[in-house]
Amino acid sequence: MRGRKQRALLALLLLRANEIVSRDNTIQVHVSQLRKALTGDGIDGAEILATRSPGYVLNVSEDQLDAHRFERLVSLADEARSAGDAVTASASLAEAESLWRGPALADVSREQFTRPEIGRLEEMRVRAIEDRIDCDLELGHHVELVGEITSLVERHPLRERLREQLMLALYRSGRQADALAAYQDARTKLDEELGIAPSPALSDLQRSILRQDEAIGATRQPIRRPTHEALPEFLTPFVGRAHDVEAVVDLVRRDDVRLVTLTGLGGIGKTRLAVEAARSLAADFADGLAFVPLATIFDPDLVAPTIVQVLGAEEAGSAPEDVLERHLTASRSLLVVDNLEQVVEAGELFSRLLRAAPGLKLLITSRAPLRLEGEHEYTLPALPVEESVALFTERAESVNPSFAVTESTRPAVVELCARLEGLPLAIELAAARTRLLTPAAMLDRLDRRLDLLAAGPRDVPGRHRALRLTLDWSFELLTAEQQRVFARLGVFVGTWDLDAAESVCGAGEGLLLDHVSAVAEESLIRREPGDDARFAMLETVREYALERLREAGEEDDARARHARYFLAFAQEAHDALGGPEQAGSLAQLEREHDNLRAAQSYFREQGEAELLLQMSAWLWRFWQIHGHLDEGRRALEAALAADVDGDPRLHVRVLNGAGVLAAEQGDFEAAESFFEPALVLARGLDEHERTATVLVNLGNLGLFARDFARARRLYEESIHYAALSGSPEVEAIARENLGLLALDQGDLRHAVELLEESARLATSAGDDRGRSSSTRALAAALLESGETEAAKAQLVESLELARRLGELNGIAYCLDTFAGLAVAEGDPERAARLFGAADGLRASIGALRPPDQQPLYERWVASTLAQLETATYAACYESGRVLGLDEAAEVALANRTLAD
Repeated sequence: MRGRKQRALLALLLLRANEIVSRDNTIQVHVSQLRKALTGDGIDGAEILATRSPGYVLNVSEDQLDAHRFERLVSLADEARSAGDAVTASASLAEAESLWRGPALADVSREQFTRPEIGRLEEMRVRAIEDRIDCDLELGHHVELVGEITSLVERHPLRERLREQLMLALYRSGRQADALAAYQDARTKLDEELGIAPSPALSDLQRSILRQDEAIGATRQPIRRPTHEALPEFLTPFVGRAHDVEAVVDLVRRDDVRLVTLTGLGGIGKTRLAVEAARSLAADFADGLAFVPLATIFDPDLVAPTIVQVLGAEEAGSAPEDVLERHLTASRSLLVVDNLEQVVEAGELFSRLLRAAPGLKLLITSRAPLRLEGEHEYTLPALPVEESVALFTERAESVNPSFAVTESTRPAVVELCARLEGLPLAIELAAARTRLLTPAAMLDRLDRRLDLLAAGPRDVPGRHRALRLTLDWSFELLTAEQQRVFARLGVFVGTWDLDAAESVCGAGEGLLLDHVSAVAEESLIRREPGDDARFAMLETVREYALERLREAGEEDDARARHARYFLAFAQEAHDALGGPEQAGSLAQLEREHDNLRAAQSYFREQGEAELLLQMSAWLWRFWQIHGHLDEGRRALEAALAADVDGDPRLHVRVLNGAGVLAAEQGDFEAAESFFEPALVLARGLDEHERTATVLVNLGNLGLFARDFARARRLYEESIHYAALSGSPEVEAIARENLGLLALDQGDLRHAVELLEESARLATSAGDDRGRSSSTRALAAALLESGETEAAKAQLVESLELARRLGELNGIAYCLDTFAGLAVAEGDPERAARLFGAADGLRASIGALRPPDQQPLYERWVASTLAQLETATYAACYESGRVLGLDEAAEVALANRTLAD
């Protein structure tokens, strides 16, 4: 419609849709032209624009007008909010916002009659956005709202409601100084533009922020959304299954379907199909999707923490189940949960999440249905013949480049795939044999094996027989000793190396390598990529190996060897944590995390309470440093409960570890409840080093509470006991904390002296972790003293050590201090990004910034805001929050001027 008059007439009629507009000469001239323009594609313009005395009426339904749909959705949202349903209200308002494609009535904005309606619609639009922000703040989305509200404040600087929302979002994101700066900006703008003071509501909010009033605190911690980038990649192409992928995608997309379970035998290809379906569904979920692998998880209590870790939703001091419920409540996302059959007891967790999160859908793989309400089962069928042949060909060519399906070999390949019942794993195992055998030779051997199987139980499914056939065939090609090694390798979870295999299998190194190579040749195990010789086994093959192990009567011996090997491994790694090899030891513990969990499970099952306590004592520092705070704390508490009257020396270690992990999570009351009995036990045992360690930790609680006199007394007492024990590592920690106390009290000279002494002690003891900690504290003291170059040197050293150790909380401390350094050097935007990176890193492990670091942090943030507009700060902060570890380190070191 090109004519301005025609567009104006249409706008007038639309604004008064289904009402009679009186005829006048201006309207009458353009009606016939407008009717022609509206006619077409089966539409009669005369019916839509009808003549009704004394004028004309435009006949449209409410759904045909965006303005009507918008107002209806806003009304529905009001009803939902009145009923306390913030999730539905937020969704309705977001849908209402999506109807806007620019300013209201933009084409006819100069017409006199449109101006009142433009003003009304635009006001409704902004109010709807404000209402939706209120809902999202209620639902805990304060972190991701900061950037949006900041942009809105720039466009509507005099709307105090938006100013309040920005202050709340910043405060609830742990940015008190930023929230107060936002208030000052609002006060300045209102005074300059209108000559008025902030409203009582805005002023009351400022006072509440200053008091840190619990009433305005976050009900939910900052979260990070799942993304489709979490889907695994495979080394081999996906062959066939196009129909099944389409069927599963269609099922998940149905409005009445929330839970889809892919079922089928092991080896049928459930995981690959789920991943391919998820790739096709990625665009359907506004809040993304995530893949949760449970193949190495056998403890139902670890399912929720595993999902939390995948989603990056850790919250300090909260149960993982509660965290997930809060995290997913308002999200429209898809979780792909793989291998649930081994922890089926966790099924109730998924029912709870589906009830709590209306926008959540689950795609689960399991060998059997979960029997949950609302479950839709999709049983994966065998591959059709042509797809089976394509899979066999692709896999055979990958192990034997000269292999090809020709006119003469095709019948044997087709028959071979048919005999294997279209089971992908069986086909892949058979294809691996093309190194040595032609398809016809394989078929001849399989025929003889099938004749023997035919005499077996008739109720065994055909595809089960086919899989057992290929596994039996590969197994029987091994020598008796190779068979024994293969069966024993079934006790490993995840990956393993040759040293561990040697201990479990009881074979010499030279012989073991030959046996492992033979097993790998049969495609029963695979070597993992990387420089280290590590191996893995498919879960289906692992179950077969364990079955063979049980038949040989060797399962308990193999599991006991496995558990005791990893107990010794944990102790050896723990002993290295105070020396120069600790970075390597921590990396090894992370690689063996699944096996360490399996060893703990074995000790629990066998009632080996003291061994479980020992293992917890050796592992707690690893859990702390690598950020496994919730899992570690649960394990420590369980070990203490299982061995109430055990070795008091172990109890001291485990109580102390539980206290440290609780403190890292910000649960200081629980931390003290662990430290106090640990101190009593340590004093009773006359263990000076243990006593010194617990005293330091109790001193930290005093420092966090700003009870400086108590903290000083405990630190000094700790130094006394550390000297008695001859432990420079513990003395270094105590002196570091005395230095932090002096820093908090503003005694910079004394702080630097104490922290330099702490760094010297840690260095002389070869304690990289202690040196990393003391040098970053020293850097903060030097920075506050105005010695920026010296601070930079210490901080670079600390960051390098923390990264090598994988100590995430330590890296976050470094990033905060690098931010302080950046603003001191006149680079406030880099400072804001680094503050965001530090907060994002802490959130990823469920840790909080220690209270003693808060005053420094607030001073550095205030200095940053003094040099930046609040909107610029917010944008830089949000961009930093999503940085990865390496990217954050690059930003931190961007202005490094030191010689390498």
